[in-house]
Amino acid sequence: MDAREEKQEHAEPREPETPAGTGVRSYTAGCFTVVELRGEIDLLAAGRIRECTDAATAPQGARVIVDLRPATFIDCAALGLLCRARRRALDRGGSIDLVCTRALHLRMLRVTGLSGYFPSSPTVAEISA
Repeated sequence: MDAREEKQEHAEPREPETPAGTGVRSYTAGCFTVVELRGEIDLLAAGRIRECTDAATAPQGARVIVDLRPATFIDCAALGLLCRARRRALDRGGSIDLVCTRALHLRMLRVTGLSGYFPSSPTVAEISA
């Protein structure tokens, strides 16, 4: 075994990288914390997004808006993250709303039966007014 092989054998495991353009950002709009999801929201992006949604839903009575407009793709991992965030918000006396305008995302919520659990509006301003 040469030095390069030995180095690889003892290397720390790395998290898979998320695709370029995928991300999450959080900001405040009035008394709401807005979590904006961008790009492909799938299992590869779930870890970073979970950290952000957990932080947003941690305070007692947190009012959270998840903005899906910049998300180009969502899968079952994304739906799982939304359900986790909803449960955490409700358990702490808070609320969670979605901003969702893409027909495919709305259809996915409807087909899975989740549309009734996530009030949805076309803009952040409409919810935070």
